[in-house]
Amino acid sequence: MSSDTSAPYAQVIVPRPVRGLFTYSVPEPMREQALPGRRVAVPFGPRLLVGLIAARVERSDVETKPIAQLLDDEAVIPPSMLELIQWAAGYYFAPPGELAALAAPRGEIAVDTYVALAAPTPENLRPPQLRAIAQALAAGERKLDRVAVDLGITPAALKKTLATPAARRWFSLRQESRAVKARPAAPPALPAVQQTIALTPAQREAVDAAAAAMGQGGFSVFLLHGVTGSGKTEVYAELARRALEQGGAVLALAPEIAIAGLVARRLERRLGVPALTIHSELPPRERDERINAARRGQARLVVGARSAVFTPMPALRLIIVDEEHDPTFKQAEAPRYHGRDVAIKRAQIEGVPILLGSATPSLESYHHAKTGKYHLLRLSGRIDQRPMPRVILAPPAPQGAIGPDLAAALAARLDRAEQAIVFLNRRGAARYIQCSRCGHVFECRNCDVSLVFHEHQRRLRCHTCGYQEPAPSACPACGGEELYEGGAGTQRAEREIARLFPHARVLRMDRDTTTRPASGAAILNSMEERRVDILIGTQMVTKGHDFPGVTLVGAISADDTLHMPDFRASERAFQQITQAAGRAGRGAVPGDVIVQTRSPENHSLQAAVNHDLDAFYLAEAPLRRMAGYPPFTRAALLWLDAPTAARGQDAVNRLRPLLQTIARAAKGVEILGPVEALVFRVRNRYRWKTLLRAASSGALAMAIRRALDESARPGALPSGARLWVDVDPMNTM
Repeated sequence: MSSDTSAPYAQVIVPRPVRGLFTYSVPEPMREQALPGRRVAVPFGPRLLVGLIAARVERSDVETKPIAQLLDDEAVIPPSMLELIQWAAGYYFAPPGELAALAAPRGEIAVDTYVALAAPTPENLRPPQLRAIAQALAAGERKLDRVAVDLGITPAALKKTLATPAARRWFSLRQESRAVKARPAAPPALPAVQQTIALTPAQREAVDAAAAAMGQGGFSVFLLHGVTGSGKTEVYAELARRALEQGGAVLALAPEIAIAGLVARRLERRLGVPALTIHSELPPRERDERINAARRGQARLVVGARSAVFTPMPALRLIIVDEEHDPTFKQAEAPRYHGRDVAIKRAQIEGVPILLGSATPSLESYHHAKTGKYHLLRLSGRIDQRPMPRVILAPPAPQGAIGPDLAAALAARLDRAEQAIVFLNRRGAARYIQCSRCGHVFECRNCDVSLVFHEHQRRLRCHTCGYQEPAPSACPACGGEELYEGGAGTQRAEREIARLFPHARVLRMDRDTTTRPASGAAILNSMEERRVDILIGTQMVTKGHDFPGVTLVGAISADDTLHMPDFRASERAFQQITQAAGRAGRGAVPGDVIVQTRSPENHSLQAAVNHDLDAFYLAEAPLRRMAGYPPFTRAALLWLDAPTAARGQDAVNRLRPLLQTIARAAKGVEILGPVEALVFRVRNRYRWKTLLRAASSGALAMAIRRALDESARPGALPSGARLWVDVDPMNTM
């Protein structure tokens, strides 16, 4: 590959779910300008697509089509981002076009249709409307929509007329493609006046260590382990300030859009610099404008969720990843990349330091810090020597959601006009509805999962595919009217708390109450302004929030996470309890945490009681090593699905000998499966999984590549069966 303008071919990334690049010939007039990083219109089947030039090459082994149009006068993606996109595509076996779409403005193709007289027309042209069209074209070729305006008809009606056999004899149509470019981006507005906060000695030590590496230049990874309330944001802000003073730009990532907005506001206040937020829910045109502003250097501080890692930024000096442990950094659907790990690779490519921050680092990151691959920085205490909250393990409720210990603690807080948060990582009123007479459980029509009861809407919903139906009044199997609600959700907890404390001001925060863009912010504002006594919610209430009035956090069911059939279950339980506990006692009054569990002796819960990350690591790491799971191996999941169970089993029977051959040939690669997935049917497709493990990522990649390539051969799998891969999976269910 090269960027030589004399090279007659270009390798182009196209916006299609296919792995690999496509080669096109470069017309002679374009050769000086058709450079890597610029967008082009290319023929792809019967239509034109907007592609991105990845490289110029000297030869092609296949017959090529010419590039149809050059769309940019300058590169919209710099070389470093092209390298990052192609690395991520290779590492995650993802279509490069899906990744490039996160880094480049859209570049839509608009097709303009021109109409002209194809032959001299007689004065009395047949039928009359054709004569009117001919008169409108007396001056020569014109755009079809302009001719339609002159005739007082719609472009669609004119196009229909011109498609008739009589019209085709006298008129010709020509289509011309052009790019729809984003509007010029305006710089973000300036924020409020900068707030200056003095750093603690521990914060200053962490800043100085990372700043020294930033001053020297070059790639390095720092893991900032700071207990909840220790002031990690102040470390981020001071390092960002130094990067900006050196003329550089800063990219900060957060696991969710709401948290990204929170981080942006905090950094703006600390730095007095406007933050440009970028995330996947922006309207397309607005997202294009922001990406262009970042690319042109109009925004030197970019804050965003996972996809913002691909934002092009000149003079990048520092990358920050807040809550680096959070599983939402991993994209669940294609392209299945991990935002934190792509950020680390980007820092390596750009030659800049990266700071990963968390109160509960992932086991992989903490292992890398303990073994010297990352530099470990610590903030071991809260600001102003405030005590860590007391964590109490209590039995769950005999029935319902709120046990007696938690109920008594809530009552005490209400008496003292203090605030509380109740955490339950499950939406709805009940996880399932079951007939007490015959045992029938209401299940999704499309998936092998029970339907969740949503009380306020009186609906049963599938949280996997979205199917829903009215809540029943009787069992369809036996007619019984005694229906049991099993497994409490946030709505049921809300109902119980309202019954126990009828005068309390209660709000619920979960996906059902935050469907509108401003609804989540309104709930959080109510908490900040002390207009809420008890906030009930899913894990979104445990992340990044600082409410000084909260002195109690209740975790209703730690066992739901602890006993999931996944190798990260203990880690997630420790993280969720520790993060939830971190919301308590951040003000002048010390805090308490009530954790309802039937497994009080579990090592992850005991570590959470003592806020002891090292104790958790020392207990969990040997278990991972013995079981052969990360961070001691590299892992990937091969997923197979099919429209019927029989066709899927046929695919499994064909795939199994191939996997056995790969296992024998690939040194150090262990292949477990295929086996049926825990949830066998999802959206009416049947699923099998295969776990691949290896000591090195290179050996793992070779095995994956062979499995995908061999299964893609014609006839390798039955019709309708699909195979895809999830590299570094966040769960194995």
